[in-house]
Amino acid sequence: MTSGQSTILWIYAALIAIWPIRYVALKFIFRRARPLTPDSPKLEQSAPPLITAIIPAKDEERTLDECLTSVRAQDYPHLEILVVDDRSDDRTLEIARRHEAEDARVRVVHNAEPPPPGWTGKTRVLDKHAGQTNGEWLWFLDADTRHEPPFLKVMMEHARTHGAALVSILPELRCETFWERVVQPLGGVVLMQSFPLHKINDDSSKLAFANGQSILVARSAYDAAGGHKAVRDRFVEDIALAHKVKGLGLPIRVAMTRGLVSCRMYSSLSQLVHGWSRILYDALDRSPIRLFGRLLDPVIFCQSGHLALLASLILLAVGTPGSFPAWLLGMSLVHHALMYPVFRLIYNASTPGSRHVAWFPLGNILTDYILIRSIQMCVTGKVTWRGTSYGASHPNPATARTAGDKPNVETSRV
Repeated sequence: MTSGQSTILWIYAALIAIWPIRYVALKFIFRRARPLTPDSPKLEQSAPPLITAIIPAKDEERTLDECLTSVRAQDYPHLEILVVDDRSDDRTLEIARRHEAEDARVRVVHNAEPPPPGWTGKTRVLDKHAGQTNGEWLWFLDADTRHEPPFLKVMMEHARTHGAALVSILPELRCETFWERVVQPLGGVVLMQSFPLHKINDDSSKLAFANGQSILVARSAYDAAGGHKAVRDRFVEDIALAHKVKGLGLPIRVAMTRGLVSCRMYSSLSQLVHGWSRILYDALDRSPIRLFGRLLDPVIFCQSGHLALLASLILLAVGTPGSFPAWLLGMSLVHHALMYPVFRLIYNASTPGSRHVAWFPLGNILTDYILIRSIQMCVTGKVTWRGTSYGASHPNPATARTAGDKPNVETSRV
């Protein structure tokens, strides 16, 4: 074996050695996270605050009926429900109207206008209609979510316990196709690498995060932060809104969940690629440097194992002399054996009981492609989402400023 080959093996061994450390770290993080469940403490008050659920829906005929059914089934006593149909071309409005006819708490409004320049479609309809509701707390949720009956009582108690102005969750993912089961957990872990929960839930840290699939925010905090007008240009307005609220000095909390809320984000490979590209593009502040940093991690620590395995097999097949090919093959097998338990933890965190962890090498490659597309968006400045195209003139969050001073606010206490 040459000195160059020995150097390659030593460098490769250093890369492999990171995986046992990652496994221990993840076990510690997940044990510390303590997910919320239907058995978690619930708010029990004789006169709990009024909550307004606000559901923006654009072409959601596949999921809206189930979502509204779960919202109406909440065992929280003071709840009103607003559904905003945003230029849907399918049966979304019809489904929403049916629920409105069945339940006096449900109100449906229809938006037929595209967003004005500088706004995304979702932020425009939320800003326009949130002010027309009565809730002391606002519950923003996506139409592809399903919440179990105790959800609101658990979240309100979580907010009360921590004195939080905003609480949000990481749901379980409902994955029904092969590509969902392989790619979805990895998209989530790329995002959470940039937003670790222990820092988000640390009041002394400036890092903020919320998941728009389900956000519960005190109206006083929402108004003081400027509402969705303050984040009007963002595609992941949830994170930006959390940043605004925490920037006021108000506590926010994000929790993992088990058996409490689930979500099916995308149903096809094309939707996965386009959706996660948009999310990561905006969540990482449309910064090609930050996105490239996220790309380097799997390339160096994961794809190196796939490449080493392929290279060793080729070297053995062509009869390369010396012990280098055998050593490379053995180390690549150890590499994959050490990666597997880590990815099993990752897959199980978002899709409990997942049987698709063995496909993580394929998921790695697709996640790389998603990150490359996000970097491309940074270069072109062009994004198409939900039938609306946003050009290069769309403001960059790093330079955009919102007019108006931030007033002082105290969190509405439960």
